[in-house]
Amino acid sequence: MPPASSNTISLNNGRKYKLSDILPEVISLGEMLVSNAHLKAASPLPADTDLSESEQKEVQDQITALSVLPPAAKSIFWSAFAAKHLPDIAAALRQLSHATQHQAISTAIQILSLMPDPKQEPYFRKFLRNSAASKDLPTIIANAFATEGTAWKPPASPFLHCTLIIHTLFWCDPSLGDDGKASIDASVRTALAAALNTMLADPRIRAKPLVDRVDVERLLNILNVIDSGEIPGSYYLDSTREYLEGQIDMCSGDLCDEDAELSCSKCKTVRYCGEECQSWHWKNGHKARCFTTEY
Repeated sequence: MPPASSNTISLNNGRKYKLSDILPEVISLGEMLVSNAHLKAASPLPADTDLSESEQKEVQDQITALSVLPPAAKSIFWSAFAAKHLPDIAAALRQLSHATQHQAISTAIQILSLMPDPKQEPYFRKFLRNSAASKDLPTIIANAFATEGTAWKPPASPFLHCTLIIHTLFWCDPSLGDDGKASIDASVRTALAAALNTMLADPRIRAKPLVDRVDVERLLNILNVIDSGEIPGSYYLDSTREYLEGQIDMCSGDLCDEDAELSCSKCKTVRYCGEECQSWHWKNGHKARCFTTEY
């Protein structure tokens, strides 16, 4: 992905566009998506009312449009989206009812499943690491897969749902769960493992390429390790998170490979070894992705 300079961004067609023109439109796309899905705190779905077919189509059309964005613009979109809208989506999921708002829950989880890997998307990582912001979310997302089912529409899939659950296990605080072993409650982990075993026994799933179903098997293995009783408490997930953090807790300036002691004072999502690298990164990409957050 070509880095954004302080004033321009290069897209797939090779042309450069003013960041001042691109960024407001990208931010507006995120506002439209959460608004159309009724995930904004200011305009929630009424109780016991689900998304209508026309609302579902509007959301799906927008998700499809996002999928064809040039990589540079898509990267900025997800950074802005994660910085601004994840708390509202989490709050909506805590309030929505599976009995009467199944499609709204499916849509919210579908959007979350399209988020980039937390290792690459610092705002998503920051949100998951904030226990107050992500409270109950891992259990809700896992329960939707394990017991309630989710109405999937392309480009999302049950495989991406499994990937999302893995992210919540690796990055969220295990104390969010009711037994302290993982961020997902124990009974939901048991139901989730059963659902994964059933899924993997389905010949249609086994016929899928390994690259598609790999995270189904990976998630089941993670759950088996957590609940095997061979590793005490949350040690497995804590050590995994520390390992992942060690891979990213270096200077973000691309000018060196040094330990980072200085962080961006505005977004607090990237770190630097010093002012030279921080200045370079601001001019070569970070300016387009620097946002304040509520979490």
